[in-house]
Amino acid sequence: MTKQKIKIDIVSDINCPWCYVGDHRLKKAMAEATDKFEFEVGFKPFELNPNIPQEGMDREEYFTRNYGPQIIAQLGAMNQRLTEAGAAEGIDFNFDRLTAVNNTFNGHRLIWLAGECGVQQQVAEALFYSYFTEGKNMNDTRLLTEIGIANGIPAERLEGFFEGEEGNEAVLEMERWAKASGITGVPAFIINNKYLISGAQPPEAFHQVFAQVSPAFEEISQAGDSCGVDGNC
Repeated sequence: MTKQKIKIDIVSDINCPWCYVGDHRLKKAMAEATDKFEFEVGFKPFELNPNIPQEGMDREEYFTRNYGPQIIAQLGAMNQRLTEAGAAEGIDFNFDRLTAVNNTFNGHRLIWLAGECGVQQQVAEALFYSYFTEGKNMNDTRLLTEIGIANGIPAERLEGFFEGEEGNEAVLEMERWAKASGITGVPAFIINNKYLISGAQPPEAFHQVFAQVSPAFEEISQAGDSCGVDGNC
């Protein structure tokens, strides 16, 4: 039986921990449904705070400025909740290594370029890992270049890439599209340009949407004799 194709656009930010969890949960759902569906997955950029300085911002200062000083007392519980959620998905969150929140625009440019080269999912996953597990700077263009090359982007495509303008307008246009679509938080998953799943939902939520886009008629048995279009009966 021919598998139905399902298109999924993942709207996310590199420094969003629930985006990392949501990505893993989606992959689990797709793996469980691979016998029925063929998936086409793409990443769309969403900067939670595009005004972060290029040099980054101290993590506690970032949370205080954006959410008020009371948030600092809650960070420990938030980190613990995310650590447990991540562990359940095979993610090793190391929040003790995250001393800064980085500007992610260049990271999104790299993900865009990865899409042009057919390795978008690998690069996006590597960026999540580099930030949340290794605590690396997601606006270090030398590091971004290394991650891109290690995950399949040809080295020549990255020569002078971050010094130039390539990908800038494409990223900005996709960010405008996300806002115009009413997306105010990430992760968000848009399926077949019609169905929206907001947040890092469990695999069951994805399966419910997959069922909605599946054909009205499904083959439940291949045991009976039949005649084919080639004349064989």
